Amino acid sequence: MTSLTQDIGTFISDLRYDHLPALASPIIRNGLTDFVATVLLGQDDEVTSCVRKTLVGRNEEPEARLLLSAIRKSGISAALVNGTASHSQDYDDVGLVGIQPTHPSASIAPAIFAEAETLKRDGRAMVCAYAAAFEVWGELASRDPDPVHVKGWHPTGTFGAIAAAAAAASLHGLSANKAAHAVSLAASMSAGVIANFGSMAKPYHAGRAAQSGVIAARLAAAGMTASEDALESNLGFLAAISPKGRVDRERPAGFSGRWFLESHGLGFKLFPMCYGAHRALDGLFTLLASTPFKADDIERIEVEANRAQYSNLVHTDPQNVLDAKFSMEFAMAAAIVAGRCTRAEFVPAFIHRHDVRSVMAKTHRVYIDTQGHRGDGLIVYLKDGRRLEQRFTFPLGHARRPATLQAFWTKFEDCVSGTFTSTDARHLFDQLQDIESLSCVSDLPVSRGPSDKD
Repeated sequence: MTSLTQDIGTFISDLRYDHLPALASPIIRNGLTDFVATVLLGQDDEVTSCVRKTLVGRNEEPEARLLLSAIRKSGISAALVNGTASHSQDYDDVGLVGIQPTHPSASIAPAIFAEAETLKRDGRAMVCAYAAAFEVWGELASRDPDPVHVKGWHPTGTFGAIAAAAAAASLHGLSANKAAHAVSLAASMSAGVIANFGSMAKPYHAGRAAQSGVIAARLAAAGMTASEDALESNLGFLAAISPKGRVDRERPAGFSGRWFLESHGLGFKLFPMCYGAHRALDGLFTLLASTPFKADDIERIEVEANRAQYSNLVHTDPQNVLDAKFSMEFAMAAAIVAGRCTRAEFVPAFIHRHDVRSVMAKTHRVYIDTQGHRGDGLIVYLKDGRRLEQRFTFPLGHARRPATLQAFWTKFEDCVSGTFTSTDARHLFDQLQDIESLSCVSDLPVSRGPSDKD
């Protein structure tokens, strides 16, 4: 059996910023930029407030900022709160979509921001830590042909804890042996089940993953040990979460031969809901642009996708905002009724409108076998007898269909509009887009902080 856990420790310890491929840094900059946007967007969400008020102590060591504000708490708490806030509106980035679809930055970036500020690491160290985490995540996730979420595991909470530990271990400058212990410890701290999608527990998965990574690296730095084969053992992490037991635990680590940041990159959401609906939304807007129709014109809508694609879209009859974020039916209704799918549609009044409920009732899921991003489609049957069809490719914002810098900025400005003026928001955006020049996280501007702060 391969010494995967040890090989990962060596990779983390040896990796330097200068080793990264040219394409990696721009991708990571965007990931960290989008993370800040979604943290500030989610700073006043109920789940963020609940976690902050319940789990953050009053007299913690002031190591790192919560929610980019002047409130300073331990790095452990900062990772937890910032990770939860980032994922609270399900508007954060996605990655490794062709392997194990997940939300990398919601777990990795909070750990990086917390420990980089605590340890006073610069922007280049942050970028290197992100690369270490992403590549470890890809190495582990790519070993199983079956997506773990079909067994009920949330990759952001499971793989995310180990990736966050890799990032934190990189920032701590741990030896190969101690970095291996860090990821091994994180394997015992990973968690998150799909059944909690559509509830406040889901963003908590991301916060806990980031926090677990920080804790694991700190414990390893202090001398705590763990199993030397916790990842690849027949009673280890990969075997435990594998849906059908087909995971490859024998393959040597491939860190020297490829970069998942290059081959898979990051995708950025332009719709504030589960990524499983984005291809269908993008396809529907394409169809509406070429052949306009209204809600009253519809007889039936069929959305074709495989079961894995639908597994995260757990609500067919959403009753609240959280439900709606995980509903293909609501996505189709919002696009048709409002002509868009933005944060403005995710409010109770819109969700319960008669015309929205009518379109949702006419939307039907069709399960088909597909290969990767090929084969999904949308068929709309109109009352006048017409049959409209649109096949899906990659949604705008996908790693293979990148959004423009302007679209990226538009989303950023919208997310932080309640916290910064447009001028200040642009300054922050530009700083994050040049993060390698940052001397310390504390150099970033201070946000207003949560509205209910103590």
